[in-house]
Amino acid sequence: MAKWSRGLSYVAVGVTSALLLSACGSASPSTTQSIAQDLTAGIAAQNAGNYGSATQDYNKVLASDPKNATALYDLGDVDQLQNLLADAKARYLAALAIDPNFISAMYNLATIEASMSPNEARVLYLQIIKLSPNYADAHFNLGYVLLSLGEKRAGQVQINEGVRLDPSLKSRDVTTTTTPSKTTTTVHK
Repeated sequence: MAKWSRGLSYVAVGVTSALLLSACGSASPSTTQSIAQDLTAGIAAQNAGNYGSATQDYNKVLASDPKNATALYDLGDVDQLQNLLADAKARYLAALAIDPNFISAMYNLATIEASMSPNEARVLYLQIIKLSPNYADAHFNLGYVLLSLGEKRAGQVQINEGVRLDPSLKSRDVTTTTTPSKTTTTVHK
């Protein structure tokens, strides 16, 4: 199954920064600028593997704006990178309580739920696909969740759709082929 992607956070920060700057009526321009700077600094620290510094930057954002879904998501991302899955899940759920259509938080939550609660993951991936029908990774991961639930045909349809939308996913596809003499499983990398 595909891993979650830090790249989505870059998009979230870019979008959030634009939204913050356009929503200056709810915060002073200096506060809005400080929030954007702290989010950017947090991502830079996170990408450098400095999770403590990233956490401090994201917490600065939350001190100024306690309902900042992006900061909550990014804290969840840091937790997930450190395999603190219960903490990550709580952060993603908090971000989704603020913004129920926050696709990045939904996606990362689904990756956590995939092995622990595949039915929950299915619901999340279906919601993501409803919001973003061309989200290849969501289709691809949904396919593997469906396979784990015994829904082979539907699972393969979703995997194929993910690969159709993003051919690079083919390299992560695990397929089973049957030959007259034996069954082999091939992992494509």
